[in-house]
Amino acid sequence: SFAQQSNETMMVGGQNRSYVQYLPTGFDVTTESLPVVFVLHGLGDNASNMAGVGTNNIADTARFIAIYPQGTPNSFGQNGWNNGTLLASTSDDVGFINALMDEMINFKNVDPTRVYVTGFSMGGIMSYHLACALNDRIAAVASMAGTMSTDDIANCVPTYKTPVMHLHGTSDGTVPYDSGALPSLSLVPETMAFWEGVHTCAANPDSTQLPDTATDGITVDRFVWNGCTPNGSLELWRLNGADHIYLYQPVNDITEANDIWRFFLKWTHSNPATASINENSTQMHVSIYPNPTKESITISVTANVEISITDVNGKVCLSSGVNAGETTIDVSHLDAGVYLVQASNGYAERLVIQ
Repeated sequence: SFAQQSNETMMVGGQNRSYVQYLPTGFDVTTESLPVVFVLHGLGDNASNMAGVGTNNIADTARFIAIYPQGTPNSFGQNGWNNGTLLASTSDDVGFINALMDEMINFKNVDPTRVYVTGFSMGGIMSYHLACALNDRIAAVASMAGTMSTDDIANCVPTYKTPVMHLHGTSDGTVPYDSGALPSLSLVPETMAFWEGVHTCAANPDSTQLPDTATDGITVDRFVWNGCTPNGSLELWRLNGADHIYLYQPVNDITEANDIWRFFLKWTHSNPATASINENSTQMHVSIYPNPTKESITISVTANVEISITDVNGKVCLSSGVNAGETTIDVSHLDAGVYLVQASNGYAERLVIQ
């Protein structure tokens, strides 16, 4: 019943991965199905720092869950992402984010049509990589100061036309805007041209200059492409005079996290993939009902099986052998929340106790 930020871990491909999780004030998993926003840190940075950019404050009022995954060291010892660039790490980051999406849908009752990804610098580059690799899961992406890798531009074929927002400083000395591209990275015009082609947009976007309220030497032009499919799904925020920095008010004219959320709010995925935890074993039929429940569940199986119920922290709350047929199990002693019911044949299902 209160705002909660916690440090979490999970095993992915035999590797222990960590992330920071933020639940909005008053979050109730039994009554709310909220969006989730994944926020990816830049090269050499970490999840804890990224959790301080202001997204949590938006999560409290806008009602979404914020997840800050932690990258792993590359060959130079810098925390990064496996995204097809020369400074990439070698961890299975696509598998990690995919597993986190399953975790959020199955245990936090996240709406699978409203899964969003954003990031700064290398985190922005990774956001584009995920839009390609997990195209069937991500409703929209926003990149801050990170262009697409040349590998993704060459090989990405998105079936779902991912809405894209890009924010980038024209004086960026780390990830150049429109000249002097780094090896394995595109420039901003090339990144926008790729998505312009995906969305079949008109060549010339409309532009608006935002009010210049801060004395920071930076102005902001917003470009929105016309005729896109869907309409309004491609935006570029050109930060004139800005280096490789994150803008926030009142120091700057805008707070990037705020405008990114306003963009995300417009989009839902038309046909998101189902969380993999719901896959059933083909060797045995298992069903559990009612779900949600308050007092008991009935488990129907076609052969004898071991059943366990674990909470969101992985604690086993109940374990029992179940014979073929129907068995009723009392769960009234368990607190309201989301649990995982697992069977020894590999079946797993999310259980909500009210």
